[in-house]
Amino acid sequence: MAEAAVVQALIKIGSAFGDVALQQLKDFLKKEAALLQELPLHAKCIERELYMIRSFLMQSRAKIHSTENEILKSWVVRVRKVAYRVEDLMDQYSYNVALLLEEGVFSRMMHATYYATTFHGIATGLKEVDTEIKHLSELKIKYTEYFSELLRDTSDNTQAHLSRDSSFHTVKEGIVGMKDEIQSLNSWLGRDDCTRVVISVWGLFGLGKTTVVRKVYESNKELKNFDCYSWIEVPHKYNNDVMLRQLIKDLCQDQSQIPGNLDIMYGSQLADILCAVLSKKRYLIVLDNIWDAAAFHGLSSFFIDNDNASRIIITTRTSDVASLAQDAYKLKLKPLAHEDAMELFCRRAFQKSHMTCPQHLQSLCDKIVRKCGGLPSAIYAIGNLLAVREQTEVAWKTMDDQFQCMLEDNPGLGEVRSALSVSILFLPRHLMNCFLYCSLFPQNYPLSRESLVKLWTAEGFITRRGDSTLEEVADEYLMELIRGSLLQLLETDEIGRVAFCKMHDIVRDLALSYSRKEMFGLNEGDLHTDQKEDVRRLSISRCNKNVRSSLEFPRLRTFIATSRAADSDLLNSLIQKSKYLAVLELQDSPIDIIPANIGELFNLHYLGLRRTSVKSLPKSIEKLNNLETLDLKYTGVGELPKEICKLKKLRHLFADKIIDPSRSVFRYFKGMQLPHGFSHLDEIQTLETVEATKDSIELLGNLTALRTLWVENVNRADCTMLFTSLSAMENLSSLLISASNDYEALDFGTFNPLEMKLQKLIIRGCLDSGTFGKPLFSKHGSHIKYLSLSSSRVGNDPFPLLADYMPNLIYLSIRKWCCAEEITLRKGKFPRLTTLFLGDMKQVHTVIIEPSAIESLEALYLVSLTAMTTVPRGLELVTSLRKLNVWGQSNEFKLQWERENWGTKLHHVPEIRV
Repeated sequence: MAEAAVVQALIKIGSAFGDVALQQLKDFLKKEAALLQELPLHAKCIERELYMIRSFLMQSRAKIHSTENEILKSWVVRVRKVAYRVEDLMDQYSYNVALLLEEGVFSRMMHATYYATTFHGIATGLKEVDTEIKHLSELKIKYTEYFSELLRDTSDNTQAHLSRDSSFHTVKEGIVGMKDEIQSLNSWLGRDDCTRVVISVWGLFGLGKTTVVRKVYESNKELKNFDCYSWIEVPHKYNNDVMLRQLIKDLCQDQSQIPGNLDIMYGSQLADILCAVLSKKRYLIVLDNIWDAAAFHGLSSFFIDNDNASRIIITTRTSDVASLAQDAYKLKLKPLAHEDAMELFCRRAFQKSHMTCPQHLQSLCDKIVRKCGGLPSAIYAIGNLLAVREQTEVAWKTMDDQFQCMLEDNPGLGEVRSALSVSILFLPRHLMNCFLYCSLFPQNYPLSRESLVKLWTAEGFITRRGDSTLEEVADEYLMELIRGSLLQLLETDEIGRVAFCKMHDIVRDLALSYSRKEMFGLNEGDLHTDQKEDVRRLSISRCNKNVRSSLEFPRLRTFIATSRAADSDLLNSLIQKSKYLAVLELQDSPIDIIPANIGELFNLHYLGLRRTSVKSLPKSIEKLNNLETLDLKYTGVGELPKEICKLKKLRHLFADKIIDPSRSVFRYFKGMQLPHGFSHLDEIQTLETVEATKDSIELLGNLTALRTLWVENVNRADCTMLFTSLSAMENLSSLLISASNDYEALDFGTFNPLEMKLQKLIIRGCLDSGTFGKPLFSKHGSHIKYLSLSSSRVGNDPFPLLADYMPNLIYLSIRKWCCAEEITLRKGKFPRLTTLFLGDMKQVHTVIIEPSAIESLEALYLVSLTAMTTVPRGLELVTSLRKLNVWGQSNEFKLQWERENWGTKLHHVPEIRV
């Protein structure tokens, strides 16, 4: 796992020396010219060596993880320390180069001694690192016998892996809680579809994919439903020829027809034999635990389709591989319901007592089972472990208290541990740090996509891909982790992107154990480590005197406080003792003052102060040259300091203030005025929220890199200049426009983007009668997926206009559309709409849904439609509906709902709130 640190060091070397020329430094620091000449040479040499070390670590990562050899372990620890040292030096170098190049001639002369000393120290540090890396290489040669064992080819074990005793998979007892899944699989194996069908069974490790498929496979084999059968477990490093040989041996009914020289045949020879074996036969083949689609494609072309209802079942942990099957034949396994989980646990833990939990252990059983998160493999293993323990509260409480540690090292949980370890160990190198980072957050913590993307970017985990921004690349990294079942999707946003995800408890526990071993990150339970020099990241969810007194981590890169865990004393301690901080996340913490010495955090990339009581920022904020994200949302800060204009790398600024927490007035939140000089921040991508003053609107015209923009307090007189500026923002994808009051009519006439990327549009305020005929909607409306309209006083039924100009809406919210009395959703309109919100429309008394209208609608919200006395006509025809939320309606509406028994009419809707 030291490779994660090496990868990070390589990224930092690349960014530090990739584009920065040293000529200006040489001219200025003439006495140090020779040393500076050597500095990039040392860095390049270190980079070459680290690339070789990384390749070695990647090739042998599984063996390194499992080795008990202390020489190898010590060598890996030293590699990690060297990589961390390189990262520190590169951060110092990049910061001081940027600082020097920004200074004028006079300032450089004033600070000559400082720069000479600083760069001399960096160069000396790199020379020391260079020496240490060479020593590490010498150790590899000196202890060749230990290192060579890591690189021995393991392909010779592939055959044994494929043909290991199948009794390991045989289901000898009933399966708990999987009846529907087994029934689905059995029905798909029938003859209803005579073509060759690929079936996928997928989900998180330990859900019982292999067990369920084995149950179905064995029962079909006993009933002789197919002519021939084969079960192949696909290793991570697979060999097509080895698998083809095994398939031939399994599927050939007459073993005498297997060629005697089969083991020395290769490629097309094997393929021809397999095709001959399968000719005219109905076969069932299981490819168990496929990691990537290439493994399937390497074999599937040889599985002939003879219209004999043959079936191929693949099990996998990734959604990419699962998609090889048609949608109708994809089975995603879910964790066991708690009741089923308890039944399975009791079967194992209380085998000697009629499988019944004793009264005095019931609460502890419940806690232990819940920690397994519905994973049958974990429940089964822990049940077996406890079956041989005394049935006393003391013994079982020990298991509960030490659950995480036992998962890490108890032999009885080895199968669970190894199954998950494989997923982690074979993660692509670009995902390892991102994955471990997610484990820093508390158990069951909802991980926000928006936050993770910015945090990973601030940490330097993300490297550019083509023309995509770092944030877009980070989005894809997140999707890779979700598709690989290492993160679980909790919630999508209104246009289908990930909004929140989480780590399964057991995945998190094991990821935390890796983090501790590598000093990648710790939580408050690990504060008393004796390796504080190496700790890079720390997350706390509670604060007390012990936490504050233990905060002495000089190389700390990240500090994250959740659940109001940080206070002013802790913040002061961090700034004084952790000068390398790159991420400081303090949202919701009871902090009201930011110390002036925060400017000493030269490496700070992310500062999160959301919902704190901070009222102002110190002038020293201008020294945070590396700051990329500044989150002041819902703080007491009422004015952006002019010093913010010096933060040239700022990419995301969140700064608006809540005026009325009850949101009872139109202008319940207030944006910030942009200070003079803000237009020089040409990397800014997110700006929430700007108050529309004349100066701010003028400055916006220069911020053409913006992707997300919120502007409030807009007057009609501002619209021409504002929308002309917005039209030049080629990358703008999310926009909020809020008028100065709910009577102010906004004129969108000059909003005509040259290139339309706008997908999310929120308009708060009155609209001109011809608004939807303006270019933004008439020419570009088909690009908009999310639309929210509030406080308009134009027209009657808005839906005909919206349907004509914005046919691809996925989310639509209309509030306070004051003139409409009747609303009709017509046939064939809004084919992609999944969420519809209608609220505070006092005149609306009738809503009509025509047959075949809004066929994709999943969520409908009807809020405070006080004049509406009847349930929307045609609502029962919306078969796709999954959520109906009706709130603030008249008594007549409620009576009609009960009288006509709408709850029964809408039996297909899982969630109804009226």
